Amino acid sequence: MKVRSASDAAKKFATRAAAAMPDYQAGVSNAGAAWHEATVNSESAYVAGVQESISDGRFGKGVRKAGAAKYQDRATKLGPQRYQQGVSVASDDYAKGVQPFLAAMSSATLSPKGARGSAQNKQRVADQIDLMRKTRRDNLT
Repeated sequence: MKVRSASDAAKKFATRAAAAMPDYQAGVSNAGAAWHEATVNSESAYVAGVQESISDGRFGKGVRKAGAAKYQDRATKLGPQRYQQGVSVASDDYAKGVQPFLAAMSSATLSPKGARGSAQNKQRVADQIDLMRKTRRDNLT
């Protein structure tokens, strides 16, 4: 069977993907409800798949296969632009997500500070950790 080279296939993949951007945008524009329902209904399949992946050691295998060079290449070529854009788009979500933690911290009453390195100061830190963990659990729903 005659097949194209990997470089030709990659070039076609990139060209077609760029041309399909309007189709992608149209497809996701009203897909939220369907995505939500399907995702909620597939939670048990997700759990089973993750457990299978853990059993097979796929995470480590994938990291070793990709290697440090691929991470570095993608992080430097794609990361800076995507980071800035992602943070900009997510700023409202960040504010909503951090608000319960800031509210919990602002209403917390901590014990008095002790001497540097004291058990009293360590307990203050432990109390703050417990408060953040409780806030996280209370806000998962």
